[in-house]
Amino acid sequence: MTAPPVILAVQDVGHRYRGADRDALHGVSFEIRAGERVGLLGPNGAGKSTLMRLCCGVIGLRRGRILVAGHDVVRDGPAARRAIGYLPETAPLPPELRVRAYLRYRAGLRGLARPAAEVDRVLEQTGTRAVQRTPIGHLSRGYRQRVGLADALLGSPALLVLDEPTVGLDPVQVEEVRALLRAVADARALVFSSHLLGEVASVCERAVVLADGRVVADEPVGAEVEVAVRWGAPAAPVVEALVSAGLCVRAAGLDGPSGRATIRVPRGQAAATMERIGRVSAEHGVPVLELAARRSCLAERFLALAVGDREGAA
Repeated sequence: MTAPPVILAVQDVGHRYRGADRDALHGVSFEIRAGERVGLLGPNGAGKSTLMRLCCGVIGLRRGRILVAGHDVVRDGPAARRAIGYLPETAPLPPELRVRAYLRYRAGLRGLARPAAEVDRVLEQTGTRAVQRTPIGHLSRGYRQRVGLADALLGSPALLVLDEPTVGLDPVQVEEVRALLRAVADARALVFSSHLLGEVASVCERAVVLADGRVVADEPVGAEVEVAVRWGAPAAPVVEALVSAGLCVRAAGLDGPSGRATIRVPRGQAAATMERIGRVSAEHGVPVLELAARRSCLAERFLALAVGDREGAA
């Protein structure tokens, strides 16, 4: 099966703001393919917004290379920007314009062939048809975010870039926006930033974690749980049986009297995995001394980053 095309390629990107004494980004590299929903995760000040602005051409790229749908953001900026739908943290929406009039204006700026039909499509897709005649300034923040997302969806861009899209929303609005993001992602690539792991896990299947302007992790967020086990006898036959059953096992000291292993499993499968470990261990006559589920490496690393960031600010 052919892999989906790469929509966003970030290659060794760095950035330092004028007058700053250190880099905001350094050596950042990753790829996002069509159909992927990727969270850009990190503490405040990690470089998330800077990277998004570089990808969208809002600030100039001087170190590294960024390709959007095959277009270099420096050498072929207009084509790259046409492939992007961008929603900044605070969308600059004109309060005096009615929703439909604003989207019609934006569709015109994009040079879309059938602007009225395109506006109808994004109104329907974002659930804003009921407020299309309402001045934007009269809308709740949740609906203003929907209008900003409708704007980003005009022209069916290959890449959606969303910077902290749920900041300032109440819990009901947050869940509505999350559901909307899952619905509109479909075959396009989506990247959105957050400093909340739960936010990323609710929408994305993968997280790229930034800290101090560097990528410190890039891995799935679906495997949220690790099952840790310690045996009281050589356990190599047990691990072989677990691997044969399709489990992903990291093990150490299996030939000694106290072997250990960790097994990454999807959320919700920890209990069944622990039951299987106990059963297979008993079948091989190997006693289990410790067996517990714990956070994934991604969650542990992010928690350590968040605590470090808070202590550094204190």
